[in-house]
Amino acid sequence: MKVIGIKKPLDKEFLSHIEDLVDSDAVNEMKKVIHHGKTTTFEHCLNVSYYNYLICKKLGLDARAAARGGLLHDLFLYDWHTVTLADGHALQHAKRARANAEKYFDITPLERDIIEKHMFPLTFALPKHRESFVTTLTDKYCGALEVITHRWGKIRGKKG
Repeated sequence: MKVIGIKKPLDKEFLSHIEDLVDSDAVNEMKKVIHHGKTTTFEHCLNVSYYNYLICKKLGLDARAAARGGLLHDLFLYDWHTVTLADGHALQHAKRARANAEKYFDITPLERDIIEKHMFPLTFALPKHRESFVTTLTDKYCGALEVITHRWGKIRGKKG
């Protein structure tokens, strides 16, 4: 597993927090759907998960919940490029991801808040926890990096 912007191997403690999720059929479904540019939903969620973990660990917050919530924050399990604006993906996918996370896993209230509130401020669901606020920032940061990396590759004439 590789995280955008990280050159060294992923932290073993981080991997221990998410190994049961990574091995699940539901999370592996995210590998089939492109999310940003050429990044799959799984890759995006792994990026957010790892940055959540690093930041929350550094701040003395719940790094385990941040890693798990980050990995599940976009567990909506469909290609959002194929839905119409009327379907409300941007405003509804966090609730759909939370519902899927609750369906497939035993998540904590903190993980639930991380997943459901990650689209703040686009949605008005204000994060209740600092870990949830970290996720709102890492989600935007990782999404921007993924899109820029994809566009930069196109500009430079690379395939993909």
